[in-house]
Amino acid sequence: MTSETLAIASFEIPQANGLRIRGEVRVLQDGRRKPVLVLGHGFRAHRLWSFWPDVARRFAEQGYYTVSFDFARIAAEEDRLTDEAIAQAATFGQELADWEAVVSRLRTTGLGLEGDADIENVAVLGHSRAAGSGVLFASREPAVRAVIAWNGGVSAPNAPIAQEGAKLTIREEAILADLTANADRYDVVGTYGDLDIPVLVVYGTADHERLLTAVNELQDAYPEQSFVAIGGADHSFNAKHPYEGFTKHLEDALDNSLRFLRRVFSSELNGGNTL
Repeated sequence: MTSETLAIASFEIPQANGLRIRGEVRVLQDGRRKPVLVLGHGFRAHRLWSFWPDVARRFAEQGYYTVSFDFARIAAEEDRLTDEAIAQAATFGQELADWEAVVSRLRTTGLGLEGDADIENVAVLGHSRAAGSGVLFASREPAVRAVIAWNGGVSAPNAPIAQEGAKLTIREEAILADLTANADRYDVVGTYGDLDIPVLVVYGTADHERLLTAVNELQDAYPEQSFVAIGGADHSFNAKHPYEGFTKHLEDALDNSLRFLRRVFSSELNGGNTL
């Protein structure tokens, strides 16, 4: 733990078509500007799901200006927008736009407590589908200096498939149409070849077979990037929702992520906190 005060500031970013992004910033107020870490939750989660508040707190305590936010699809459902608006909010394209909106606001008017943020040194960490969108976003945002992918970011986004005898939902149809129309733009694997920043892929050995196969293929193609296997960890590193506390597997994922970030931001974190 640390003796400095951990400050929290909330923010909201209006988007087109009635969408909005909500989130929080967590940062130690110790008088130093800190590298920014932006956290992106998985497709079925949200910023308050299971381990995310605890993970955000721990990164902040280790010396990062930590940003956690809900992708716009979360508020779209809560606000009971039209079915079409909710469906479009769930697309991969909107997820990319949400990453961009958060970092753009950070670098312009700020998200709160911006005096503590070193906006020229940004890293992103995404879980599951957001790991892939995080990789793509990082390839297009010059301020991003590193990417962490937790149990994802190793293949193209999953396309919805209708169950036998059933039709795709409106949301699934929108997601599929977006993926089909932008297949080249959403080439997550190919993007690694264009990156000139480091990536850490952290994955559980008990995750889905499709992901494990994709990890092996990606590691063969891009051995210069970093890969860490968490033995026995499932897709959520064995954490539960409702939250029951940090698991050993989640602790391993966090520790490896912190070591990776320290290597990337070694000069910025000089004299900062360590585990």
